[in-house]
Amino acid sequence: MSDVDWDAVYGCHGTSGHVPELLRALAGPSPSPAYAELFGHLYHQGTRWQATAVVIPFLVALVDDPATPDRAALVRMLATLGIGDHRDDALPFDADAAYPSASAITDSQLLLLNRFLDEGWDDEPVGDVYWDLSAPHRWARDAYRALAADAATVAGWVGDPDPAVAARSAALLAWFPPAPGAVEALLAVSGGPAAASANLTLAHLLAADPRIDRRLEALLAAPDEQVALTAAIAVAYRHGEATPEPALTMLAVAADHDRPLPADVPGWERRALRGFVALALTRIGW
Repeated sequence: MSDVDWDAVYGCHGTSGHVPELLRALAGPSPSPAYAELFGHLYHQGTRWQATAVVIPFLVALVDDPATPDRAALVRMLATLGIGDHRDDALPFDADAAYPSASAITDSQLLLLNRFLDEGWDDEPVGDVYWDLSAPHRWARDAYRALAADAATVAGWVGDPDPAVAARSAALLAWFPPAPGAVEALLAVSGGPAAASANLTLAHLLAADPRIDRRLEALLAAPDEQVALTAAIAVAYRHGEATPEPALTMLAVAADHDRPLPADVPGWERRALRGFVALALTRIGW
C-alpha cells in the first residue's frame, strides 16, 4: 500500500488518504464499519471511481488470506465493484462494448475532473472536464479490468472451504475470459451451492468442451435438487434444441409455478432460479 499516492487517488468522497486504514481494518476483528465506509467511497449509486480499480488488488489479497474475516462479504464487494449492476443477460461480457465512452477521456482530463469534484471550483469547467458518460465508463472499465487481471486467483477460491466464498467466486468467473485453471476449478466442485453456481457459470462459457458437457449431464442425477436443476439449465443453455430428454423433463417440471423450487443461487441473485428455468426453456424453443 505504501507504493500508492493515496492523496492523488479520488473516490466518491474525495481523496483516498484514509483508505489504507480501512483496508487494514478489514483484516481486523471488527471489519463491518470499515467495509461500509470503503464501499461507499468506491461505489455510489452504480458509479465506480478512480479509487475503485486501485483498491481492487488489495481486496483480492485480503480474500486470498484465509485469516481475513468475512471473506464472502469481500467477494460480494468485489463482484459489485468489478461488474457493477449488470445482470446475466450481459454475458458473455465485453467491457469495451459495455463502456463505449471509456476511451473518450484522457488521463489529464480525468485528473482535472477529479480536482473539480473534490474542490468544487466556482467556475465549473464543464467543457474542459467532459463530465458525461466518459468518466463513469472509464472508471467502470478500469475496475473491471483490475478484477479480470486476478481471474486466476478468483478461480482458486472456487474450492474454498467457505461455501459462500466458493459459490460467489464461481459466479464471478462467468464475467471473465477463462483464466488458467478456471474450467478445471468449476468442474471440480463437489456439491452444494458452489456446484450450483459453477453450473450456471459453465452454462455461459462459449467454448465447446466435452468435459463440461459430461460433467453437467452427470449432475442431472445429483441428489441435491439445486445442483441437478442448475445442471439442466446449463445443458439447455449450451445445447438449445438438442437438449437431452432428462434435462428437458426436469426443466418442464420446474416450469410449473405451483411447484416450489430450491433456493436461488449465491452469486446469481439478480435472477431467480425460476427465471433461469424460463430462459433455459426459451433456448430449447418452448
